[in-house]
Amino acid sequence: MKKDNFSLNKLMQNNKFIFILAILISFSIWIYSGLGATNDTNVTLSNIPIQIELSDEARDNGLQIFSGSEQTASVTVTGNRAVLGSVNESDVTVTAAANSINSSGNYSLPVSATKTNPSANFQITSAVAPSTISVVVDYFRESTYQIQDNHIVYKVADGYYGVTSLSSKSVVISGPQTEISKIDKVYAVADINGTLTESVETDAELVLYDKNNNKLSTELFTMDVKTVKATVTVMPEKTVEVKPTFVNKPNGLEITEDMISIEPSSILLAGPAEVLDNTTSVNLEPIDFSTLKAEKKTFPTLGIDIPTDCKNLSNSTSAKVTLDLSGLSTKSFTVDNFSVDGLSKEYNAEVTQKSISVTIIGPKDEIDSLSASDIKAVIDTSNSKGITGSVQMPVTFKFDVAKSCWAYGDYKANLTISEK
Repeated sequence: MKKDNFSLNKLMQNNKFIFILAILISFSIWIYSGLGATNDTNVTLSNIPIQIELSDEARDNGLQIFSGSEQTASVTVTGNRAVLGSVNESDVTVTAAANSINSSGNYSLPVSATKTNPSANFQITSAVAPSTISVVVDYFRESTYQIQDNHIVYKVADGYYGVTSLSSKSVVISGPQTEISKIDKVYAVADINGTLTESVETDAELVLYDKNNNKLSTELFTMDVKTVKATVTVMPEKTVEVKPTFVNKPNGLEITEDMISIEPSSILLAGPAEVLDNTTSVNLEPIDFSTLKAEKKTFPTLGIDIPTDCKNLSNSTSAKVTLDLSGLSTKSFTVDNFSVDGLSKEYNAEVTQKSISVTIIGPKDEIDSLSASDIKAVIDTSNSKGITGSVQMPVTFKFDVAKSCWAYGDYKANLTISEK
């Protein structure tokens, strides 16, 4: 009998053989993987937060870490391949030794790593990277600073005026005491392009400077605002006349140019167009003619009344006024003609004073033609407020003639007030 030769091709076409071969190969792979899992391997863990703890005493004394508290580290761990497959950054604790710190300053701290769970089945086999970290430790301080607006740069057109205002006038800055103490000025900084004829608004960055005008970093600071709205209000300009005002001035007296001088005689205003269009002059604080003699007198600081919403660009808050009345005449009169004004109808008044002496000032021709009978002493009781009995009340004088004359001085008269 003839024996068949062995054929590999026929064997590979045998389904039973292929099935058994696949089982043997899979089993071999499983055995190899199991044997490999028993071998140790290395894994590097990164981005592990570094924990920094000051001592209780340091914290109680007010010390804080202002820089370096958010750093991370990396370490290499070794262990069973199957175990390391589930190990992550939370399984390792990295700390920087800060217990010995008891004062402010910059410190370099050694960094170490431990297993979060001491019984975990892996080992830390490398030094921590980085091995040291730098931190800033200081006392906490908070201060409020005024924000200056003179670093808002802009240009206005001729005939216009610009003024800057900020949405916040101050900023609260907190941080390490050593750095806070360096702050001398806080500027709102912005640069506005173009030539302005109308108001604009922009964002301005807050920039800190020390007393030597060196810019300071804000890295260690907390600021309640870091930018502010800067508004540049642009208004037209106008030159207006400065005019005097008077009280108790006789209606007939004309103050001519040779009798008065005003310094400054005009000022430059900036303001809303609708206000300036209706403004040709500004008034001075009034001069009371009852205080004026027939002489030359200077009022060095009479306040200037500026219209609402306007700004005095001349920076003259007051004016000097010289009034020359030396060309007028003075004469005294004894007046016995009294009247009572302003008394409520529930009361009666009896003038107990028979006469009053008054000094009259005015042009010579009017003074010469004036007699005591032309003068009436008017007692003002409008401020008596229910007072009864013998009282003194202020007196003013009226003239039927001499329209350019006035009474110099302060006068009072006696009268008795009673209920009806």
